[in-house]
Amino acid sequence: MKLTEYQRSQLKAAACFGGDQIDKVAASLQRENPEAFLRDSELHQRNFYHEPKSYGSPVPHRSYVQRLVVRRREQDNERDQVMAQNHYLAYTHQIGVGA
Repeated sequence: MKLTEYQRSQLKAAACFGGDQIDKVAASLQRENPEAFLRDSELHQRNFYHEPKSYGSPVPHRSYVQRLVVRRREQDNERDQVMAQNHYLAYTHQIGVGA
């Protein structure tokens, strides 16, 4: 069974408010419609078109069609974002903002 259109719209609306709100809505939807969510024991059965990107631990899955290729531009953008964040944190720390 899948999420209803209304349930999907609730999840999309939660995305505007960030990860914590998404988690709250997802937990509520899982209580309302548990069959729409995979159980931990079923995660290894998933098939993806693109290779799932892993952030630390591997993503359980059965297969994927297209291998994930990290483009140089994406790596550069990610590096630039990290450098900007580090600069901001160092700057705010130096002047005592938010301390």
